[in-house]
This record gives sequence, C-alpha cells and structure tokens, in this order.
Amino acid sequence: MVINLNPYSSGMLKKIYLLFITIIFSSSLKGQVVINEFSAANFDSFVDNYGEYHDWVEIYNTSSNSIDLNGWYLSDKATNLTKWQFPGPFILNANTTALIYCSGRDELVGGIAHTNFKITQTKGNEIFVLSDVSANVVDSITVIPHQKTHSRGRDVNGGLNWSVFTTTVSPGANNNGALLDYATTPSFSLPSGYYSAGIDVAINSPDPNVTIYYTVDGSLPDNTSLVYNSPVNITSTTVLKAVAYSSNSSIPRSFLEYNTYFINDTHTVSILSIAGTDLGDLLAGSWNLEPQGTVEYFDSNGSLLDKGTGEYNKHGNDSWAYDQRGFDFIMRDQFGYNYAVNDKIFETKDRDSFQRLIVKAAANDNFSFEDGAHIRDQYVHHLSQLADLRMDERSYAPCIVYLNGEYWGVYDIREKADDHDFTDYYYDQSKNDLQFLKTWGATWSEYGGPQAQTDWDAIKNYITTNPMTVQTNYDYVKGIYNTGSIIDYFLLNSYVVASDWLNWNTAWWRGLDINGDKKKWRYVLWDMDATFDHYINYTGVPSTSPNADPCDPSSLNDPGGQGHVPIWNALLTNPDFFDDYINRWQDLANGPLSCANMVGLLDSMIAIINPEMPRQISRWGGGTYNDWLGNVQDLRNFILARCDSMNTGFVPCYTQLSGPFSVSVEIIGIGEVEMSDGNIINNLNTPFIDQRFGGVNLPFEVKSGTFQNWEILPAGSYVYDPYVDTLIVNIQGNITIRANFIPPTPTRNIVFDIQPTGTNTTISANGQLINIFPQSVNYILGETVNLVPSLDPLYGFSSWTSDSVILLPNNTTENSVFDANHHDTIVLQTYLLPTITAFISGNDTICSNTNDISNIQVDLGGIPPFIFKYSIDGVVQEEISTNSTPYNISSNVAGTYDLISFSDAFESGNLSGQAFITVVEAPKAEFIPEPDTMTILYTSTKMIDLSTGNINSWLWSFGDNSPFSNASSPFHTYSDSIASYQINLLVRDAFGCSDSTYKIVIVRDDFWFYIPNSFTPDSDDINDRFQIRYHGIREETFIINIYNRYNEVVFSSENINELSSENGWDGRHHTKGFPLLAGTYVYELYFQDFDGWKHHENGFINLIR
Repeated sequence: MVINLNPYSSGMLKKIYLLFITIIFSSSLKGQVVINEFSAANFDSFVDNYGEYHDWVEIYNTSSNSIDLNGWYLSDKATNLTKWQFPGPFILNANTTALIYCSGRDELVGGIAHTNFKITQTKGNEIFVLSDVSANVVDSITVIPHQKTHSRGRDVNGGLNWSVFTTTVSPGANNNGALLDYATTPSFSLPSGYYSAGIDVAINSPDPNVTIYYTVDGSLPDNTSLVYNSPVNITSTTVLKAVAYSSNSSIPRSFLEYNTYFINDTHTVSILSIAGTDLGDLLAGSWNLEPQGTVEYFDSNGSLLDKGTGEYNKHGNDSWAYDQRGFDFIMRDQFGYNYAVNDKIFETKDRDSFQRLIVKAAANDNFSFEDGAHIRDQYVHHLSQLADLRMDERSYAPCIVYLNGEYWGVYDIREKADDHDFTDYYYDQSKNDLQFLKTWGATWSEYGGPQAQTDWDAIKNYITTNPMTVQTNYDYVKGIYNTGSIIDYFLLNSYVVASDWLNWNTAWWRGLDINGDKKKWRYVLWDMDATFDHYINYTGVPSTSPNADPCDPSSLNDPGGQGHVPIWNALLTNPDFFDDYINRWQDLANGPLSCANMVGLLDSMIAIINPEMPRQISRWGGGTYNDWLGNVQDLRNFILARCDSMNTGFVPCYTQLSGPFSVSVEIIGIGEVEMSDGNIINNLNTPFIDQRFGGVNLPFEVKSGTFQNWEILPAGSYVYDPYVDTLIVNIQGNITIRANFIPPTPTRNIVFDIQPTGTNTTISANGQLINIFPQSVNYILGETVNLVPSLDPLYGFSSWTSDSVILLPNNTTENSVFDANHHDTIVLQTYLLPTITAFISGNDTICSNTNDISNIQVDLGGIPPFIFKYSIDGVVQEEISTNSTPYNISSNVAGTYDLISFSDAFESGNLSGQAFITVVEAPKAEFIPEPDTMTILYTSTKMIDLSTGNINSWLWSFGDNSPFSNASSPFHTYSDSIASYQINLLVRDAFGCSDSTYKIVIVRDDFWFYIPNSFTPDSDDINDRFQIRYHGIREETFIINIYNRYNEVVFSSENINELSSENGWDGRHHTKGFPLLAGTYVYELYFQDFDGWKHHENGFINLIR
C-alpha cells in the first residue's frame, strides 16, 4: 500500500481556497491571531446564549500573550473589511480560542459576541476576514459548503492544514479528529425533466476509490443502500438519489446528488418534486414529524428552475383530516446545498428568492375532500394583491406536487407573509425589529416577545377608551395604527363573507426599524377558504349568505379578544375615518372589486388549473370533474349575487348615508382631476359617471392643468369655494361636478434655420439667442418678433426666406421684423466670404502606463509665416509661429484641443475643427497562484486572477516551456520534479492597453513509503523477502518492529538498509533464527521526514508459506 503523509492532501488542495487580499497585513499580529474553525452548518448541534442555532467562527491566539480584540473587525465581505467591529474589550488569552456567533444581533454582552451579519455558505461568495484596529487584514478564509452540523477548521489549533470535522465539531475548544475533504459528489448522465419513454441513467465519479450507493424511492441513500454497478433503468417517474463513500476512512461521505425523471408525465403548470425518507409519513398524517428532504422546482416545460434540501412540516389544521395535505418547506443553507428556491415564482411580485414556502392543496376548499372549488383561498389573496389593498397577502402560484416520485395532485405555492424574510425583503424590517401578533384560537407573539402584546394592548386601550370623535386623539392613533389597513381588512372580509377570522386566522404587525417601512400596525391575510358561504362558521358571523349586511362585523363583539372589532367600532365614530371607509368601498366597488373584475379574475384562475383537475380528481376521488365545475359555478353565482347586494346594504347599515346618487364629473378645457382615491378624470375620459353615497365627504383634487374654478349642478344646492384646488362635497342627490380649466393661450410655432449649416452664425429673436439649428420657438398668436443675426466672420448676409409670415421691411434686410400669425420655418441665407482657414484635427487614445505621444495636426491656409494659438480643455497654450503646414503638435496631455486664433502673413483667418487626446487608465496585472508551493506528489496550482481594469485578454506563460494559456484563471500542472518556475501574466484591455507581472512557484520534495502487505519466504527467489521502498525520510530516525499475534517482537531494526531491495527480512525470528509460521503479523514503524515531522504508522503483513 502507498501511504501519502503530505500535510496538504490533493483533495484538500482542490477544495480549500484561501482568500488573499491585496492589503498590507498587520506586521505585529499577523500569524498570532488566526481564524481557527467555523461552521455555517449549525442546524441543531450547538446553541448560543439565546438558545438558538446560529453559525459561528472560532478565533485562536497562537501567542504566549493575551490579546484584546477591542476595536478589531470581522467581516464576511472582502469589499467591506470593517463590516462589524468588536465594540468593547474581548480578551483572547494566550493559546486559547474564542467563539463569535454570526447571528446578525450586533452585540457584545457579557463576553459573548454576536456579529451584525450572518453566513450563507451556499451563495458561494462568503468569507471570513479578521482585521486589526487599523483595518489591516490579519487572517481570512473562504467559506466552502459543508454538510449539516459539520465544521471546517485547522487540523489542530493554529495548524496550517484546513480540514473537515464531522463528529468532533468543537466551537470554543481544541480542534481534534480532523478529516480530509468530502468524497467527490457523483454525477448523473442525464438531466432531470420530461422523458417520453424509459431511460438508463449512468452514475459517475472521477474517483476510482469510492463506492456509489443509490435509491429510487426518494429516501436518503447510505452505505446500506443499493450499490451502483451499471446504469439504472427508469420506466416510471422516479427520484434518483446517490452518494459516494470513499475506501479511505479519513474521507467523509460525499454530498448528495439527486434528480427527478418524469416518464410520460407532463403538466401545464409548474411542478414541485419533493422527496425524503420520512416525508411520506408526514403527508400520511404524522403531523409531529419535521422530516428533511430534497425539493426540485420545474416549470411547465419540465425545465429545472432550482433545487435544494431542507425540512418539511405540517401546514393546516382541519384540512389535515384529508388525505391530500398541505405542508411548509424551509430551505436550509446549513445542509450545504442551497439557501433558497431562487426563481420569480409569483406573477404579482418581483422577489426571486424564497427560503420558506407554503404549499397548500386549497385547504378547506379542497376538491375532492370538500365540496370545494379548489380556489377560494388563493383567489381572495390574489384579488387583494391585484386591488392593491393595504395588507400583506400570501402570493399565489399553482403547481403539481410529486411525492417521492408519485403524483400527489394540484397544489398552490404560497409566499409566507408571517415571516421575517418577507418583512425584511419588502419593508427593510428584520427579525429583531418586528412586533408580529397572530390569533388562531389563542394569540401569541410570532416576533417581538411579550413587549409586542404589551404595545398592542396600549394602542388598543387608547382607541377604545378615548373618544375618537376628538380629532387630536384620532390623529395620534393614525401615527401608530394604519387606519387604511383596517378599512381594507374589514371591507374585504365582509365582502367575501369570511366566517373564520378575528378569533382565527388573524395576524397584524408593525416594524420598529426607523429606517424601514411599515412602522404602523397593519393586517395580514391568513386562511381565506371559509368564504363565500363555504365551510364552517367558526367566527359566528350573523349571515353567510350573499345578502349579508356590510356592517355585520360591528356586531361581533370581540372575537379573539384582541380588540379588532371594538377598535373598528370606535374608529367609525370619527367622521374622517367614516368618510375614508365609505369612499374606499366605492372606489374598490367601481374598480378591482366590481362584478366584472371579480368574475373575470376567478375565470382566469380557474382556466389555469382546469387542465390539471381531471388527474387531481382521478388521484383523490370524491367526485367527478362535472361536480367540480358545478362547485366553481356556485362560487361564481355567489360572487355575482354578492356584488349586487353589498352596495345596497350600506344605507340600511349606516343611517347617516343616503343614495346612492349619480355623480357626473366633467372636465372643461385641458386638465385632470382625482375623485376620492385613484379615480382620475381628464379631458380624454370626460364625462366620468359614478354612483356615490350621500352623507360622506367626497373629495375632488386638481392634479394638472391651469385650473380656473369649480361648478356644482344643480346650482344653488351647495355652499363651496369654487377656486380651491381640493373640493369636498357631501352629496345630497344626483350631481354634476364641473372643473373648468383656462384654455391655453393660442401659439404659433416658428422653426429657425440657417443655410449653409455648420457655421458660427447665431440669431437673436426678441432677445432669445438661437445657436442650434434647426430650433423651434413658440410665440403667442400675433406676437411681433425682431430678428437680429450675428454672422460668422467668414460668411455674409444674403436674405431671409419664409413660407407664410411676411418679413418687414423686406426679406433682404438683415435686421427684420415679422408677426407670428402662422406656423412657419424662417431660414437665414448666408454665403461664404473669401478667407483663409486653420483646421485642427486628431483623435487618439493612449495608455496611462506608457510614454506614447500623440500628434495633433493643424492645417494652415494662406501665406506663411503662420501664427496660431490653441487651448486644451479651455486652457490657452503658448503661441506658435511656423512656416510649415500642416503643423504637428506632439502631446500626451488628455483633453479637447481647440484653435483660439490664427493669422497668416496678411490677415486673420477662420478657425475650425477640434482634436482629442484621451488617456485611459491602463489595466493592472495581478494574480495569486494557489498554492504557490507544491510537492512532487501534487504539482497542480490554480492562478487566481486579481487584475483590475476593463480586461478582455490574458496571456499566461508558466515557465516550463508548456503552451501559453488565454484563460482568466487557469489551472496548471508541473512535472513531479523539484524546481522553481516563474509564471508570467500579460493582460490587455479593450483599448489595447496592457500590463504584466510575474510570480515564482516552487515544487518541493516530499516523502513516500511503499510497504508490501505480504511475502513468501519459500526460497523460490520470488518475493522471498520483506522489502520496503521509500523516499524523502531521515534514515537515521527509522525504527521498525514486527509483532506476532501474542504481541511478541519477532523482528526489529533501526537500519532501514536491512529492508532495502538488496537485503530484506527473510521471515525468521530476529533473535532465535527459526522460520516463523505462516500468518498475519503487525508492523509498527517510526521515522521523521526532512521537514522534521514525526510519523508513526502501523499495519499488517501476511507471511505466506
């Protein structure tokens, strides 16, 4: 066998990439304080002082003195070294470790440190960087994924080699039990997705020393699973999973590879393939399980969008009585595969990354386990989003679920709104800045602890014990509580006749970060399947029929005991709130909550799942496809009836209301008015006719145009100020609101131009300088315009030309006048005067790291000698006198070159042209070879390109006469001989600028041993003696002992040459001389390599006779 005792194993060299930052390292403490161990996989193995599982990093003091890290920095970004600073004393005693939690809490309390950042190992861009008080980098390490509960660290405290720790993870303690990096993950010969027939999938690994195990039932494979020997034949939809185990016990099991293959299964919506060992038990009703498993997310074409691993748990309560159950999925970065489902799942949101998702089978609106339409909950949430109601909803996308390869039916993916990822993404309110309360039977604080309930009780009690008719009280409430949110919340629940809210399925929250959004208490939609007269009336609403009164919620006392109804009733006493409430309803009823929109949205959502419902019904039974269509029609009929009845129910509910009345809004002239909230009326859609209640203040606001006054018809019925921008009207009957706008002053458009073009001629028109041609100017109809040209010195006046206007006194007079009675184009005609000209030209780009000179050419007309001046970016240069033309100005100064003056022997001349010199910043070549020191056992290195600039080509030479490389960061393998090489890099950018640099790499010696595992001392001259081969050890340190099974030494030597290829042990007892019996013997050897490392090895020898 070959024993490789190189401290940097080939596997580790391939996977451990140290971060090198081009910053001056701290000279005094570099190497004394090091990053010693870290874990971004702390799922359930090590709790912090808050009882939570957070990632952590361990720091080690290698010196014999204590070091205070007060003022030092720890970061996860190379571009922000000072991201988190130790805010106070943090003593790191000599030769000890210290632990820092990466929790985002940003604190140092009682000697326990929490950074302001977290670590996400699967993003591929995370690092740890430790810097001293001057922000000089002391140590850094790239975060490479590791498996659940594992860590990565130095093999021993402060050691050079980075290793994997599986069962000996030791935050804050000494490192031991180090292993090599994980076995190479297997790969599949075919991608996941749709297949029209059976397939054979080969499972591959580049490592010949691994055994691959696989499963086809969705479970996690281990070394008791099926052993892979030949391609796996798949004839039906299957989740194939595989792992690799190395024959080397120091190499941990590989990461998992997994694919779902859909055989003759296609769909019209997206697909979730979920798989796991206990996942089937969870969905069979074992609600207390939280199994771990994989997820694959496909589009309707069968193309994989994303995948990962995480944990699943129960979602739903009553619906868990059905066989088709909902579940929650949480992607776990700690497992080492992915941190989120990365895709723009929901059409109503731009968000494209989700750690947590809800997956529901329509809950209590399920078909076939209820007489459901399989759409109610998602319909109401989707409706709320499209109406832009002032609440948070669970965004919706339909999908098909496969469980361990088995079709599981029509589901809906939902965005989790009661989650800190949600509030952080949309509103910049993080986990530690939330107060989030939820009522489901009982009430609890999802975020914010007991203080959330205390603060809610305070605002609830204030509203219910102080008269809201007092405007100052109401204004105070509006500063804390989103009154628009409760209006939308009560309106929607009343409209859809919700019967499972307030005492159930109610959530409300606010953010505490002053720099974030949504700092007022607001509502969140929860389960909305008990709506439209469907399912159980848990809340006890007075009526679930389409004719339910819109004021029914006011009669509910206080379901849930959290004061929502008392708050609602108290706020209704405030006139402003009541007006906002009634006007909001009518804004919505005339728009997104109108009958047409409501039914249109329902039909569009049903059309999406309709093709999938026959298989859903075939899978779960409980009715027919026509039964389901009938349920959908019942829902459609209810919506139509509810649309008609809701509006008519307001007047009986609220005696101060009258109507509804016809409101016609007319725009006279050109302008725009907003009625209530979002109803825009302008000269293009006038008249706007609507139905509105009397008894509330209806606002009208001018949004654009030159406003003149309001008119209200019939005249004399209302008292109002006709000239204010905002008009408030309490409607008493059918009414016309007329907004009069002053007509714009009539104008005439005059286009000015010159011929020929390209001269320095300008025109003054009523004092307005016109120097860009053609140019349009608007004049008041009939306005008199005076024209005064300023001619280019090289040109003379010829005439004015026009089509309609009359130039006075005539068109051949240089200074003329006209009246703007028509649209027209007026052209100033000029002619070129005989003259001399100087013309400057040139356009060159030079690189900042060269001494190149550019030539600017000046062509000079006339009779020498010539005298001219020029400027660079407006700075006048020294006068030049010359007899030569053209004249070349040699320069490397960047800027715009213009002629200032020019004359020949007799007269001043015309100036034209422009020249440019651009100096571009040259690229900077820089790279790091990783590693820069190799051994003859592993001679590969990777060039990490750190060059800066707009680089578009690289040229590498490796110093060993091998071919050049044009890759940006190439790998290179040298011969296995001791040598040093110079690596040269030449980079070039898009401008042709270049830079070069070089680095030296070394291939040094290393040791190896070859020890046979058997020999046959039978005097046939074939393998008669036990002989060893070796390289790179100190022979004088060599000791070998060989033991029989009784632990008796049968051979011993301190002279390695006794076992050389010329000598060798002949199988006799070393002191008694008799031949030893055939059998297995144990050897034990000691030696040092040339680096001074001591080694102790043992193994078995088979003596065969």
